[in-house]
Amino acid sequence: MRGADPLVLFTTLATNDRAWSKFTGGALLDKASPLSLRQRELVIDRTTAKCGCEYEWGVHVAGFADRIGLDADQVHAIVHGDPDAAVWSEEERALLSAVDALLATKKLSDEQWKALRAHFDDSQTMEIVQLVAFYHGVSLICGALDLPLESNAARFPAAIGD
Repeated sequence: MRGADPLVLFTTLATNDRAWSKFTGGALLDKASPLSLRQRELVIDRTTAKCGCEYEWGVHVAGFADRIGLDADQVHAIVHGDPDAAVWSEEERALLSAVDALLATKKLSDEQWKALRAHFDDSQTMEIVQLVAFYHGVSLICGALDLPLESNAARFPAAIGD
């Protein structure tokens, strides 16, 4: 965000020129994305939530939830819910199911590809796969470096019954 201090993730990686260069070279947060902002953020939020990366999840939810119309029920569901939860559209269910499958099995079955392809074209499906891969990596980096949570970032919602 403009005027905000740089993220701890960025200042940490920037201490190593090669790490920073490779990290920023692999980023997919540009305006050329074939996905809508909401689609992109749902992939990132679900990936980081499923990876247990509260740091990156919180940064994205704080920065984009309002802009993409993510309500409190959806914020809760992105962390604790199933992809087929009633809060998601049919397209979003396919998207979130693909994220979950990629993280669980590292591939999509023919049936999962068919469900995804019912809503997304070739360039969009490639972007989805790359986003899951990139933010899985970001989650590993944040965990390995044990980054402190950003003060202005969202926190994982409690599970119902906690």
